Amino acid sequence: MLRNIVFAIDVEPDPIQHGPGESWEGTAITLRELSALRNRVQQRTGMPFRLNWFARFDRKMERAWGPDWVPQAWLLNTAHSNGDFIGIQIHLWKWQEGRGWYNDSSNSEWRTECLNSAIEGYRGLLGETPTASRFGDRALLQRDIQALRDAGIHYDLTLEPTHPAARNSSNAVISDEHRELPRKPYRPSPVDFLQPQYPQSVVPPDQDLWLLPLTLTKRPQWVRVKGAPFIVRTRLALNMVLSPRGVWAQLSSEINRDAAEPIVIALRSGDLADPFLLSNLRLLLENLAQAPRLPSVRFAAPDQAVESFAQSQEGGHG
Repeated sequence: MLRNIVFAIDVEPDPIQHGPGESWEGTAITLRELSALRNRVQQRTGMPFRLNWFARFDRKMERAWGPDWVPQAWLLNTAHSNGDFIGIQIHLWKWQEGRGWYNDSSNSEWRTECLNSAIEGYRGLLGETPTASRFGDRALLQRDIQALRDAGIHYDLTLEPTHPAARNSSNAVISDEHRELPRKPYRPSPVDFLQPQYPQSVVPPDQDLWLLPLTLTKRPQWVRVKGAPFIVRTRLALNMVLSPRGVWAQLSSEINRDAAEPIVIALRSGDLADPFLLSNLRLLLENLAQAPRLPSVRFAAPDQAVESFAQSQEGGHG
């Protein structure tokens, strides 16, 4: 069975608290490192290698660099020419004089505006409508599900199974509890997006919204959270700059397992400006390029992975 890997890269500047004049070195490094991996994987597998870049067009980015800033436009045009998949990141940051930037997650109108601005920014740069999304800070809520469907988004890669609810600096909840989340792609129920809608296979994959939960690390880790109990033990999403030993143990285990669901892994491009995190990634990519079962793996876009998964379920192989 061919196992799909959906490699999601959040296109971000180097520092988290970014602003005019900040560096995009990490993004350039990301493109370089993954281009080298692309060449090695395609030589071994003979299959197309697709990455998935999630770009930001939110108000924070626009205020810092303007609507047509060069680093992201250059990256996305390069990715597009490589045949990669490009989606949007949706962030809820709002600027208020005297307060600065804050996450206005409870404002339904603002959530809609942030979604629309991301879509319009994407259209302005690439001339088409996006079909995939990721919410920054895991800030996907029930109210967003219909909005995504109405906007033509068919694939969302926000959810992190087992993760506790996320909160902003004011201790307000900005994402729901994910502890009971399914581990496989699913069409969300219109009344509870953390539960599948049945039957799953009635609608073609590219004509409805599918949620692709991120693959998890094997062992739980202690994670700080805002609000009581302030620290929880949970499994984390498979981020490619985490401890290479632990991440590779889980990733190699997934590659060696015959399963219909895709492996969904993440990377924040700006992180690679940190030499320590870059070294972590290089170790993981080297292991990946040499993996014995690499020829049975396909680096896929969300639409390819969901179509393959849906077909396996119809055939009774799920």
